[in-house]
Amino acid sequence: MTTDLLLAPPERETGAPAIFDGLLEPGAQAAQALLVLGRVARTRFYLPPNMVRRIVAESDPVFSTDGQTLRAESFSPCCGVHARLDVQSSGVLGSGCTNVDLGEATRTVLAGVAGTEPLHLIVRGDGIRLRTLDGAESEQRVPLPRRWVAGFAEIAAITATATRRADLGQTDARTFLRRLPTAGTSAWAVPSGPTLRLTARGGPAAIPATGLHRLRVVEPLIRFTRGLSVYVAPGGESASWVLHLDRARLTVTLSPAPARGFSGEGGWLTALSAGLDAPELVNGQSGHDVVTGSWFARPLPGGGTPAYARLTKARALVEAGAVRALPAGGYEIAHGQSVQRVRLDPAGCTCAWWAEHQEQRGPCSHLLAARLSAGQA
Repeated sequence: MTTDLLLAPPERETGAPAIFDGLLEPGAQAAQALLVLGRVARTRFYLPPNMVRRIVAESDPVFSTDGQTLRAESFSPCCGVHARLDVQSSGVLGSGCTNVDLGEATRTVLAGVAGTEPLHLIVRGDGIRLRTLDGAESEQRVPLPRRWVAGFAEIAAITATATRRADLGQTDARTFLRRLPTAGTSAWAVPSGPTLRLTARGGPAAIPATGLHRLRVVEPLIRFTRGLSVYVAPGGESASWVLHLDRARLTVTLSPAPARGFSGEGGWLTALSAGLDAPELVNGQSGHDVVTGSWFARPLPGGGTPAYARLTKARALVEAGAVRALPAGGYEIAHGQSVQRVRLDPAGCTCAWWAEHQEQRGPCSHLLAARLSAGQA
């Protein structure tokens, strides 16, 4: 009877058509998962030395459905942690997307869900409504942070080629998660029997674990965890940690270091300079599921296309005639007082960006300009 009560339409319910309307079960697990997403969105895992600590206003979860799966995801304000909850539900599933702020009243309602109590969720394009046995709260859509748009695109670029590197059963997964470090002391996680061991030295099967203390954000879900899988892209510095739950899973992708945000990784720059014409990828409208290897629609509300500063600068250099092919091979790029030498194979540049990052965060603007120029030759 309580389930029927929650499913009954509330009085004076108005708004846009529902893109999801159903129960999230088990209720306590779903409530804690949503609270984890909200916690991610409110936690700055890295504070630049020159930044005065202040309250950062960011959005909480972005809810989206593609007719098959309900997803809720968020970034940390520093954009170095991405978390996504995928829920298999028997509710009414349409297609659409919204992003809301989980306010204090909503978090209080979620925190009160215990055991198998039902949690009813309605998602519309203009916001969400939650109902439990103890109360109900609604949240309206809020502006989407621009960094999140670029971050969604970069997460897809990172996970698109990732493969599974570890699988832990329920007991080992819970033990490993309970023993996560409280500070960034380890650089790698390596297989050790049925579990993982943290170490300062890597190897062929090692999993990047710099800043792994950020994964402690999932602590409220450890008691619900049925297994843990880890995915890493070839030669990658980021790992996706997947908590397998009851009829759901939470995927947390950590940037290579707390000081690095996903929005600046530049994973699509090379493809864009080569003529990639897939706006749904670079504007975050398509997401990638690292577990199934499939793509899903994420029609972000008013997301737009992020500006790729390095690609914009590279095109400007080419248009200004700053790129000159050298007789001995390679290119010279002169702009103002700056003169850089670039080679295409193997790739290299004399600029400070290349000296620090090479192509680990995408190519520098000079290498992009040389590639653009070579493509036009």
